[in-house]
Amino acid sequence: MKDRKTYIDTALLVSPSSTKTDEQVRVFQRKLYIRAKQDKGFKAYSLSDKMSLGYVLVESYRRVKQNYSHGRGVDNMSFDDIEKYGVSKFLKELQYELQTKTYRCQAVRQVEIPKEKKGEFRLLGIPTIKDRVAQMAVKMLIEPLWEADFIDTSYGFRPKRGAQDAVKQIKQNLYEGYHFVYDADLSKYFDTIPHDKLFVLLKERISDKGILNIIKQWLCAPKQLKNGKRIQSKMGTPQGGVISPLLSNIYLHAFDRIVNNPRGKFAKANIRIVRYADDFVLMGDYYYSREILEYINSIMRRMGLTINKNKTSILHVHKKSLFFLGFEFRYVRSKFSWNTKKYTNIRPSIKSRSKLFANIRELLCIRRHWKIEPLIYKLNSVLYGWLNYFSISKVTHIWETAKIIIKQLDYKLFKWLKSKGRKAHKMLRQRPYRIFVKSKGLIDLEKYARLKTLAKAQ
Repeated sequence: MKDRKTYIDTALLVSPSSTKTDEQVRVFQRKLYIRAKQDKGFKAYSLSDKMSLGYVLVESYRRVKQNYSHGRGVDNMSFDDIEKYGVSKFLKELQYELQTKTYRCQAVRQVEIPKEKKGEFRLLGIPTIKDRVAQMAVKMLIEPLWEADFIDTSYGFRPKRGAQDAVKQIKQNLYEGYHFVYDADLSKYFDTIPHDKLFVLLKERISDKGILNIIKQWLCAPKQLKNGKRIQSKMGTPQGGVISPLLSNIYLHAFDRIVNNPRGKFAKANIRIVRYADDFVLMGDYYYSREILEYINSIMRRMGLTINKNKTSILHVHKKSLFFLGFEFRYVRSKFSWNTKKYTNIRPSIKSRSKLFANIRELLCIRRHWKIEPLIYKLNSVLYGWLNYFSISKVTHIWETAKIIIKQLDYKLFKWLKSKGRKAHKMLRQRPYRIFVKSKGLIDLEKYARLKTLAKAQ
């Protein structure tokens, strides 16, 4: 038998920036996915030894640093601190704890994120970097098992799927006549997931007690408040944890199966579901009966979840707009006088546009004394990110929104230049947005929208 220390040293020779570890993980995931897809009763029984493999831990660290670099845990350790300490040394210590089964997770630092409504907060739980790396390792190992089971109507926090796919599916459903929409909102979903019922679902695919015990550690980890006090967690999975989105999808997958059951009540009522994480809409071609509404409430009660009645609504898209994932789905009349029919118009909601304008306003206020070049760089990053999310070829109408954004930018840049004093006097005589596009490299929204329009026509 090889010496443990020698094994650890040789296992972590791969650099964290290398793509070799990513390939090794994907090969393992592909094999596990195929096995789970072929055998619906397959249960993984030997995964705990895989999470301590060198390439798994190295890839876990790389992905955590790339995607979950925000916030510090209760140990106040940052990635810079780990780099100084030594990444290899840090991963070797974690590997040894996992192999000897001495790994114990630390408390979760609870942070309050203010919501748009004053006085309300979203609780964000931030684990330590060590716990995040361990969570990523488990997530990479068990995700293929559930990807083999997840239904196509689920789009949130899944590989090669996103909000744009959910929007396209909603439009397809509307085109096929599913105009009656049940727009649901779950109250504090992540904080109210029952642990016992979640583990019943986890055991459908996992029989490895080592993996189940580690997941239980993360779910039951105490929450550390601002004043230093710690509260024991009895339900829910902390938002901010790496594995939390997957666990939330696994739990709501039970509801997906009920809706998509070909012999169930939803199938008889011809109702479809489109779900993105804990946000979902039920779409039907007829009015929702009282029996169906009571059935939905009973399912949620059995699952230990609560529907927020104040934010949940039932609507007909012809009469009222549907707002989902920042988009507005509405029916408008054709611009041509000879055509009296209505068609589906999908655009960024007013709320989404207001958030963009607030970001621009905040950027111009904070960077008031910046030079123009760095300001343009920041503006471009904000605008490209926003437009790339809302621009979906052949689906959304981005041109109308682009014209509104141009007017706002023109006014905000004028005010910003005015605050700069006499040096900007010449620019004040003309439209600053057009000048910045031609001479400073600001994104040309008109050209961008034109390209998107051409893409729709193809």
